This record gives sequence, structure tokens and C-alpha cells, in this order.
Amino acid sequence: MGPFFNRAAQEIQSSFTVFFRDLSWLYAPRLSALGFSIRTTIAALVALAIALWMELGQPQWAPMTVWIVAQGTLGESLSKARWRVAGTLGGIVSAIVLASAFPQAPWLFFPALAVWIGLCTALGTLVHNFRSYAFVLTAYTCSIVSLSAQAQPDQVFSIAMARGTYILLGVICGTVADMACRSNVPGKARAAIRSQLQQIVLEAANASRDILLEHGTPESDLHNIFSLSLSLSDRIEFSAIEVGRTKGIVDYARATLGLASRLMSRALGMRSRLGAVTQRSEQTQTLLHDAAGILDRLRADIDDEKALQTLRQAVLALIGRCQENVEQTVSLPRAASDSGIVFNDRILIQGLQLTLTELQHLLGCLAGDPGENPKAESYRLARPRNWYAAIHNGLRSCAAVLMAAYVWEVTAWPDGPLFITFVSVVCARFASFSNTVLASSAFFSGAVWAAIAAIIPVFLVMPATASYAMLCLTISVPMLIGGLATRTPALAARAASFSNFFPYLIGLDNHSRINEAEWFNTVFALLSGLGFGVLVFRYVFPFQLTRFYRNFRLDLLSDLRLIGRNRRSMTEAVWVGRIVLGMEQLIAHTKATSSGSNDRWLHAAFSMMTVGRNLLQIQAYRGQNSLPENARAILSRLCQSFASPFTGPEALELQSRDALESFSTMETVETNSNLRLLLSSITGCLIIISSELGRRNDILEGA
Repeated sequence: MGPFFNRAAQEIQSSFTVFFRDLSWLYAPRLSALGFSIRTTIAALVALAIALWMELGQPQWAPMTVWIVAQGTLGESLSKARWRVAGTLGGIVSAIVLASAFPQAPWLFFPALAVWIGLCTALGTLVHNFRSYAFVLTAYTCSIVSLSAQAQPDQVFSIAMARGTYILLGVICGTVADMACRSNVPGKARAAIRSQLQQIVLEAANASRDILLEHGTPESDLHNIFSLSLSLSDRIEFSAIEVGRTKGIVDYARATLGLASRLMSRALGMRSRLGAVTQRSEQTQTLLHDAAGILDRLRADIDDEKALQTLRQAVLALIGRCQENVEQTVSLPRAASDSGIVFNDRILIQGLQLTLTELQHLLGCLAGDPGENPKAESYRLARPRNWYAAIHNGLRSCAAVLMAAYVWEVTAWPDGPLFITFVSVVCARFASFSNTVLASSAFFSGAVWAAIAAIIPVFLVMPATASYAMLCLTISVPMLIGGLATRTPALAARAASFSNFFPYLIGLDNHSRINEAEWFNTVFALLSGLGFGVLVFRYVFPFQLTRFYRNFRLDLLSDLRLIGRNRRSMTEAVWVGRIVLGMEQLIAHTKATSSGSNDRWLHAAFSMMTVGRNLLQIQAYRGQNSLPENARAILSRLCQSFASPFTGPEALELQSRDALESFSTMETVETNSNLRLLLSSITGCLIIISSELGRRNDILEGA
């Protein structure tokens, strides 16, 4: 336990350091942060007043709900409110079922509760955004209601209805305040979408330009582009709520984000082509520089519709020049094309043409061109389900509830149900976070701040007066500060916990006030439950870097075998999504440590991404009827090698080079121009695959 308390003390000390390092968020807040803090505080106080007027038993849950559903945008707030209501209803129903099925039978009730919470946590891991929140809310709402009814199981329905009333009241107050304080929501949402899309397009264009100019690009920068695309794709769901009927904007936005990732994938392929094909003609070098120049112009032209249209025409013209140069290399007499430079030019120009084609579609979707098909599946990003994490998170939550129940059973602690409740809250809530220990530790430190802030109203104000106006004056100041801190990224995690638990620790009621002993017992149960949850994340199925490397490697190799088997479930979007999610988890756990090994693994992951994407392209070429049978047989043998779990990296590299030599020979002697172009395209993919397999790769080699 010693290391945990040392880390907890360090976390609290860190929160103090961050709090006092830069107080500009407090004395000179942004207008948006100030508006968020004021309207949420007012909504919370109104919800508390209504709950007291209705003489609800635990009125503090109403302002807690207001703070929980309050988000930076209206779309986020409405989405979270909707899923909070859904999760609460699911938790209420499950609590009534559990309490009714196992009255006064704790050794049956607690295993059933633990299994249910584990199941909900696992399901929450498989989905994202606030759908995940709905599952975890179902889990801990069931815990709150059913444990509250343990002493009086015949009252479980009344307790459940009261819980639902608190939540519904808080949701209504928070939503009304949020909607009343915002104007021109669709217009601002469209502007925000436009700004976010321009940001990701520019970053992808800049990275692609650096690759074409053969400038070094850090792997972490490339990862950030893919990760940002995935994150913005998730947030589009909230923008869709805000823009209302103009859903076509959302379709184009999703397509733009997907095409930004496709452009980066093509750029990574060009990096491999440029690295493998060092000799090229001056004409090809000019094409590369012209393409880099177009990407460089994008920063100046992206805000101007006419300039952007002119830029799209320039991209089309450059694609036409690439096509002319490719056809020219095919039509040259044999004597002139014997030089390897002509073949190299064709390989590079074909790759450049593919990259520019992705750029053309990207700019078309960014401009909302009706000629594009924004609903095309190939344009969409995918966020694959992580079954491994779901199973671990479910088992961890189940084990945590069972251990907490055992503590209550052997100690007969009067506040044991409260302890188990908060263990359920923290284990279910943070299971799907990338870094569970960091997130739960910040949540714990925020609760400590809430306990400190509650001392003044509990010990000084409430004993002296029963005036609601005086109470509002006292608790509104910490709420306002918490709201401002919530909109400060460095403090957001702690501030969210503070804002959630501060109303709870005041212990409000119509007919009584919390006494000192009861307050200390509540605080101890709260902090013990949250601290126990942090311990669970640290010691029950904890994140281990070596195990992550092993599982990440095995998952990618398994997915690569699926590509070799030509399984339809393994698309380019799924393949890229799996790798990006793995890189996100790696960075989340190791960003504070040395980056040497991270850079190697990021490079290996991008190399695997390039290999898999080109293998998918080869599978597509295999299906073309014009491909000769001997060529199809060579590709079939290569794909079978990738599909086999017994083929090592050396054998894969050797077979890729053999296939490359065979296709180079076939391309040289082929007389049909169209077939020669097809063979050149396949050869380009084989060059990329063989060159990537020829480099040191920690994933393939199991390092």
C-alpha cells in the first residue's frame, strides 16, 4: 500500500503545482469558459432548488447530474444527456431485477452484481463516445440503486424511481440552460467543422509534401495526423446533432477525414518508393517538386473557394501529366527503355498519380463537390473493436466488485455499500480510457479537492443558517472555479471529478444537515472507494509494456494473415484503424518515458501499415481478368505465404523479392501497353512490400 499512497501524494502535489503554475484561467478566463462555468453553476443551483422543493431524499444528485452532462458544445451535451438517461433507465431496471432475485442473499447477490458490472464494462469498451458512457452508467447505476436497497429490499422500486427523478431533473435543467445560452448553433457548428477539416487537411498535406521532398518526418507527427483524423471522426457525431437537417455537410466531413488518412497512407507508400528507387530522371524529379508545390499552396488557398477550385484544377492537370509520362515510358522503343531509370520513373510516377488522385478526392469532399460520393465505404474511417481490452476490463471490474464486497462482508463496515458503489463507479467509468491509471488517479485527486472545498459550507455555513440564498452564495464560488478549471485542458480531469463530487459531499437535505461524523465517514468511504479503484487498475490486469508489445505484434500479424487470406472483413480502413488505436495506447502509457523504443515501434507500425495496404492492393489486382494466369499464380503463392503463420519475415522478404523479379521480367517482355501498366502497378506494390520487409522491424522480428 505504501507505493500507492506515495503516488497519490505525488498526484495531489502535482495537481497543486498545475493549479498554481498559471492562474490566468482563473483571473483572466476565456469568455467561452466563463460562460460555461456561469450557466452550469446556475443550472446546478436551480436543479438543487427544485429537488429541495420536491423534498427528494438525496437532492445533491440533481446538481451532480448537471455538472456531469455539461460539455463544451451543445452536441456533446445533448448526446451525453440522452445516453445518460438511457444508461440510468438500464441501471434502474437491472437493479430492480437483481434486488428482487436475491433478497437478503449477499453471496448470490454480489456475484450477480459483479458479473453484470463486468459485462456492462466490457460492452462499454467495445463502443465509443457516449454510447460507452451509457453502458458504464448502467453498471454503476445498478450498483447505486441495488446497494441502497440492501437494508430494505422491499423499497427498491421507490429508490429506483427517486434515482431516476434526480437524473431526469438534472438532465432537463442542464439541457435547458445549455440551449438557452447558445445562439446560431448550426452556423457555429458548420464553422467549427470547416475549421477542423482544414486543420487535418493542412497537416496531411504538409506531411505529404515533406515526404515528396524527401525531408525527414518524425513518426510521432505522422501518428498525430492519423490519430487526429480518428478523433475528429468521432466528434462529427456531435456536430451532426448541432447542424440539424443539413446532414450532407456531415457526410462530406466524414469522407474528408477518411480521405486525409488515405492520403497519408499513399504518402507513406511514396516514402517507400522513393527510398527503394533512388535513380530517376530529371522529368520525374520535376513532377515530384510540382506536386510538393501544389501541396504547399494549399495553406494559402484553403480558405478561398475560387483559389481552392483553381488548385483542384492544377491537381487534375498534374494527374494528366503523370498519366502522359507513364504512357510515354511504356511507348518508348525497347532500346531506349532498357535503362532501369525508365522503369524507375514509371514506378514513381504511378505512385505519385495514386497520391494525387487521393488528394483530388480529398479536396472535392472538402469543397462539398456533388460529383464526389461522401457515403462511399472506402472513404470512411473505421474504429475496430478491441475484444482483448473488453475482456480484460470486464474481468477487472467483476473482480473489483467481488473484492470490495468481501471487504464489506468481513469488516461489517456501516459505509460498506457506499465503498462498493464508488469502486463500481471508478472501475466502470475509466476502463475504456487509454491510460486507466492516469485517468483514475486524476479522478481521485479531484475528489480530494472536492472534500477540501466542502469543509467551509459543511462546517461553517450550514450550521449557522438554513437560508438557501446563503448556501447558494457559499457553494457557487467553488462551482464557478470548478467550471473554469474544467475548460482548462491541464486541469480538466481533476476539475470534472471536483465538480461531480462537491455537491455530493455537502450532504444536503430538507429536514436535516450532515453532521461532522457522518461527513467524515462519507468522505472516507468516497476516497477509499476511488483509491481502491486506482489500486485495481494498477495491480489487476495492469498495463505492461512488454505484454503490450507482444499483443500488438500478434494482433498485427494475425490481421496481416487475414489480408493474405483475402478476408472481406479486413479492409484498408479497419487495418489502418487497428494500427492507429494501438499506437494511441502505446503513446498514452509511455509519453513520459524515453522515446527511443517508442520511435522504433511507431516506425515498425507504419511499416506494417504500408505492407498491409499494398498487400490489399495486390489482392485487388489478383481479381482483374486481364492478369495472366502465371502472374496470378505468383501473387497467389505470395498471399498464401502471408496467410501462413509458419512463414517467417526472412522467407516473406525472399518470396516478395522473387515475385518482384518475376514481375519485372514479365513487364519487360510484355508488348500489350495496358497489361504492361497493370504489371508495373503490381511491381510498384511489390517494391514497397519487399523494401519494407528488408528493413529492421521490431514487429516482424518480435524484438
